[in-house]
Amino acid sequence: MKPLLDPARKFGLPSLLFFGYMCTLWMVLAYIPIYLTDLGFSHLQIGILISVFPLSSLLLVIPFGIFSDKVSPKPLVSSGLALFALFLLGLRYGQGFWEILLVFLLGGIGGSLFLISCSSLYYKFLGEGDRGRKLGFFMGLGLLGYGLGPLSGGHLLEGSDMDSLLWIAFLVLLPFLGLSFLLKDVKPIEFELVAYRGDIARKEVIVLAALTFLVALHMGTEQTSFSLLLKKDIGLTETSIGTMFCFIGITIGGLTIINGFVSDRVSGRGMGLSPLLYLGIFVSGLFNIVLMFAGTFGTVLMVRLLHVFGDSLFIVSQRVIISKLFLTERIGGNLGLMATVHTLGIFVGAVISGAIPGYILPFVFAGSLAIAAIAPAMLTRPRF
Repeated sequence: MKPLLDPARKFGLPSLLFFGYMCTLWMVLAYIPIYLTDLGFSHLQIGILISVFPLSSLLLVIPFGIFSDKVSPKPLVSSGLALFALFLLGLRYGQGFWEILLVFLLGGIGGSLFLISCSSLYYKFLGEGDRGRKLGFFMGLGLLGYGLGPLSGGHLLEGSDMDSLLWIAFLVLLPFLGLSFLLKDVKPIEFELVAYRGDIARKEVIVLAALTFLVALHMGTEQTSFSLLLKKDIGLTETSIGTMFCFIGITIGGLTIINGFVSDRVSGRGMGLSPLLYLGIFVSGLFNIVLMFAGTFGTVLMVRLLHVFGDSLFIVSQRVIISKLFLTERIGGNLGLMATVHTLGIFVGAVISGAIPGYILPFVFAGSLAIAAIAPAMLTRPRF
């Protein structure tokens, strides 16, 4: 029995927790812009509030990563989920701008603590073989939660209101919080903090960080403007919005798992992952731009499904590259660095989305920047 339980605790349970977090997060986050609009907040205020969620973790995510290297990451995973549960309750009772701002700060801290600690724990058990498959499975389950959360949230909103949905999300999260105490832990290894400096002062790390930032811009745009685009410009109901997110999430989740196998096949032939990385950026950026020509449920869905094909390629190749660039014993702190860059991109993208008029142009701007970065990155010849 123990040989069966061990892989489940190492790989299955962290992936399940990632799914649960993403599902409850997007059950409410997909509809928060609409909810805040109904409360009377301006689009700029909404952009600020949504951007605070990632911004609150910027100063903490690297320390969280270092903590997951220097201490056992398991209790950090549970603590992050507990803080995120308080975030859901805080949204239920917060009303004014400053109250909700503080709640989003709490949620960003809890979310980043969970994500970096859970990812760090997963990487520490990764081993040398089948990295693409293992990381594809982990990321794929999380992205499935991204799709199923809005679908369930949209259906629940048909017969209730946002206050009830927040309570339901809180109750859904509790079993996952309980399961986090069953995670297999890993003992930290002693090393000097100065070792991180050598890890990050490499051309490959700098180029990957720059590309990660630019790709993350459109994620901030998605969080701020996509639901409003579907509601205000396309005229979809909350249920249809949830269906849209579900199709997108299931597709990107499935593609991420499949692309995990693809990356292993490419790596197994002694080839680098640069082509997959650059192709992912190009396809993702291109179909962010093409979104400006979509005006119905069907056309928007088609464009977003093509877009997430690129996202899935980038996600898997980037994660596998990270696993090869950094030593396992210091993966937490270095994951914290990459997560900081990613979070900063989301924050900047959310602010830009709130400042640029309309709901389409921010996607065009983010997609154009990502595509423009491919050629300079290739010229540096990083060894990915």
